[in-house]
Amino acid sequence: MSLPFEIPFSVVLVVAIVVLVAFVWGVYELGTGFDQQRVLTSRSALDAADRRANSFMGRLDRRLRRTDFGRQIERRIFASGLRLRVATFVMLVLAVMVAVVVVIGYMLAPLLGIIAAVGVIAAAFSYLNSQEAKRREEFIGQLPEIARVLGNAAGAGLSIRSAIEMAAEELGDPARAELKRTADSLKVGQPFEEAMQDLADRLPSRELSVLVSTLVVSSRSGGSMVTALRNISGTLEDRKELRREVKTIMGHSVMTGWIIAFMGVASLFMINGMQPGVMDKMTGSFLGIIVLVVASAMFGVGLLLIRRFTRIET
Repeated sequence: MSLPFEIPFSVVLVVAIVVLVAFVWGVYELGTGFDQQRVLTSRSALDAADRRANSFMGRLDRRLRRTDFGRQIERRIFASGLRLRVATFVMLVLAVMVAVVVVIGYMLAPLLGIIAAVGVIAAAFSYLNSQEAKRREEFIGQLPEIARVLGNAAGAGLSIRSAIEMAAEELGDPARAELKRTADSLKVGQPFEEAMQDLADRLPSRELSVLVSTLVVSSRSGGSMVTALRNISGTLEDRKELRREVKTIMGHSVMTGWIIAFMGVASLFMINGMQPGVMDKMTGSFLGIIVLVVASAMFGVGLLLIRRFTRIET
């Protein structure tokens, strides 16, 4: 029995890739479930860690983290709060790049497929940047509570190191993870000023810089830390409300930027749909490449202008 219509090969290709990705992911989750079951059965987390370390992904992860590129990715993954190994991140990016080259290359043009693969790399690091910014914003939102907890602990007679440990236990993530890392650094003998500066470097912001400077100056001079922290807590709370209002007001403009980016990509598929094969012909001629470059540059400039105008320092 034949179908009353013909299914395009591109649709079949996309469906096949989606099914393949879903199958690989399902096998991975199934294997993870079996590993967890074996861990629960043997009650030995050490054996599970040893198996993961000796697996292919574990060995690849160790090799990547020995390189400068791998260490940089590891630092950015940790800063973004994602629970991914370096090898997993690299393999996911490579898999998406291959899929994009095949799909875009077939549906539009091989040259556009290669360009889209490069765009996948940019999108992956852009995603890390957005996750870092999101985590930083969440931490900034917790700063008033951090200052309040540190002030109460200092008022109860605890040292600043003990106050940081107590704040790490009471607060949620990302403050919990960052303060715990700072507390662990202090335990192994890192100077207080260096540990606080590392915290400020991991999550750069004006609010955290003010809090870190206050703690460092108070630890040096022995001033009234309780009063200073309580005043900072009120100031940080006001800045938190101001940042929330600005973000709400500028939300429409940010969405406009995303719509423009989507329109740029969708227009290529729309043009190729109205006249199949036109994108392949355009990328095969010098004039067509110039037109595509100029159009892409105009969309890029528009996005940059929107991002510049919607960036307000508070």
